[in-house]
Amino acid sequence: MALALPRPVKKLLRAVANYDPGYYDMHDDVDESWFARLYLERIRRRAEEAGIAPPATVLEAGCQAGRLVVPLARLGFAVTGIDTSGFALRRARVHARSAGVAARFIKGDLLKVLRSGRHRYDIVVCAEVLYLSPRYREMLAALAGAVKPGGLLCVSHRPKTYYLLEALRHGNVEAARRVLASSEGRFDGPHPERGYYNWQTDEELRALYRELGLEGVAVYPIDQTAWLSGVAPSQLAERARRLWLDAELSLESEEGGPCARYALVIASKT
Repeated sequence: MALALPRPVKKLLRAVANYDPGYYDMHDDVDESWFARLYLERIRRRAEEAGIAPPATVLEAGCQAGRLVVPLARLGFAVTGIDTSGFALRRARVHARSAGVAARFIKGDLLKVLRSGRHRYDIVVCAEVLYLSPRYREMLAALAGAVKPGGLLCVSHRPKTYYLLEALRHGNVEAARRVLASSEGRFDGPHPERGYYNWQTDEELRALYRELGLEGVAVYPIDQTAWLSGVAPSQLAERARRLWLDAELSLESEEGGPCARYALVIASKT
């Protein structure tokens, strides 16, 4: 169990010892490394179709400790990661060095960095970030602006079914009602996403991206079977994990939105 340290102590440990026993490093998590493969394979396939190949440039906005930055760099892409946490970026640099890859990291607010307008990228990735902010439309527009013509924007969103089923799983009927009644808002009580939420249907996501001048909008489910079954990849034998990965990548989004933890949107910029 992670230690619940007072904020000043945690801040001091991070600054002086580069250590935080309660930090969730997604790069080091076995399950998250397998979920990352779902993102990476979807992105790789679309990049290949678009004629985008290493050493093309990639930006990951909200890169945390490098869960996607490191494997993308390992594929040969020139990767830049942005995050607000200096502690997370220090860990990301360590992971990159350990993997023997080069990556560039920027500490700063996502909107401020993107609006500086100094760089454009062949692929822009933002995984598991936008649904946390009421400014998601503003952030999405900034992400789209960072994509080169002919490039790809790859962003994950939360489906309605995720919020609904997690609310019911935790016995929070009021939160379930709120999710059904409104696609954006806040809820209290037991729920993994306690606080602000937003969701969109597949068609609403496609319309949102088309409004930004993006084309070829596709929506892919990320983690259906492990989430619904409660059986994580780490609980499976190696061969079973690979079968799980193949099965996940064969699934398509259903009408109205995927029944999955995330909906990955990939769109191209003309």
